[in-house]
Amino acid sequence: MKIINSIKKYSTIYNITYILAFFWILISIIKPLVNYDGLERYQFIQRNTIGGWLLLFISLSLSKHFFKKYIHTVWIFIVLFLIHEYLYYFLYIQITKDEGEITSNWYRWSDIYCDPINNKSITHNTGNDNSADFSEALFNNMWDISNEEAYKNKFDTYFRYLKLKPGMKLLDLGCGNCHWLQYCTSKGIECTGLTITKEQGQFCNKNGISNVIVGDIRNDILLTINDKFDAVSAIGTVEHYSTMSEPKQKRQDNLKKFYSQVMNLINPNSESRRYLNSYMTTNKKYSKINSLEYNYQFYFVASFGYGFYNTDEKMSKIYNNKKSKILIKRDYTEDYRWIMVRDKNSIGFCNYKFDTPYRIMNFFGDVLLDPSWLQRAFYGYFDSWFWQFGGTNPQPMPENKDTPIRSYIYVTEITP
Repeated sequence: MKIINSIKKYSTIYNITYILAFFWILISIIKPLVNYDGLERYQFIQRNTIGGWLLLFISLSLSKHFFKKYIHTVWIFIVLFLIHEYLYYFLYIQITKDEGEITSNWYRWSDIYCDPINNKSITHNTGNDNSADFSEALFNNMWDISNEEAYKNKFDTYFRYLKLKPGMKLLDLGCGNCHWLQYCTSKGIECTGLTITKEQGQFCNKNGISNVIVGDIRNDILLTINDKFDAVSAIGTVEHYSTMSEPKQKRQDNLKKFYSQVMNLINPNSESRRYLNSYMTTNKKYSKINSLEYNYQFYFVASFGYGFYNTDEKMSKIYNNKKSKILIKRDYTEDYRWIMVRDKNSIGFCNYKFDTPYRIMNFFGDVLLDPSWLQRAFYGYFDSWFWQFGGTNPQPMPENKDTPIRSYIYVTEITP
């Protein structure tokens, strides 16, 4: 009876809590059953947004019910938040950390707050196309060459690593806006791309790449492709095919399943029969791997959403099997860091900005609707992106191997 009277007395707080709980459960049930991806861009109906407000109103309700004052809401919310983070990172239970929504929000945030890159080596670049930045390039130890030259070096090198020749067929997984495929097409390669977004597929179509498949690799889209290719590439995408929200063994199993599907798409009798993957790996030999800094920096990096950095040892074990072997393994960590640290518009320097009314408005919108906004703000403030690769030193550091992340190019050959 006492609880009923309390509910009547403070009906507004309790009723809002019940309504939020109802909608959170409803979306949690519906989301796996329908194509929800297109709705993720609308933050006010995101599972994460409703879940974040639900945690707040649960805290308000508990504070008023047990202590008769709202002042205790703060510490109750902190306790619930810590429990929430524990459930996510250790028991893999998602409440306000739906990774699909986090990823969608991160790309929306980067489109608003990361200034566009003027990459002159990409002739078809239009608009605020931040995928045209120089996040991957190869300097070949010539650290003074321009970013454009290093970017072109990457394509030249990848083309050579895959032993591509005119008339061959290439499948690129996670093709983005198809800059790599545009390059290969200009060399006489028959190209097919795969991307997760319809918008990127349309962009590719407008810029000369007609064969683009839209789908999610995590949903076994590769099994629907009834074709064989001379080579397959996956440039900077495979770390997004497994996720922190899954148990460790499942992450490994997902990567094995993915590579098995890739091998089945490659013609074993081709002169190439190669697969190229550029991948960021967790460096287990990093000197500060158990430090407080290591843990909070990786927590900020997790504001990206989908992603998991496997170790080089485990990736090598996947790629070296009865059906394939690693032919080339190249460490390009400093190339990855150096090309971005030289460009103040790169994704590594991205953070909230308040220089236009639109950006100010979106900041307050994120505070209200995006539970990951503070995590993302710390990511920018602490230079978390550059921290992974050794920091923001304005000089090249190819000798520095003591970094949390090591980036590798893997080239494998399928057994004929």
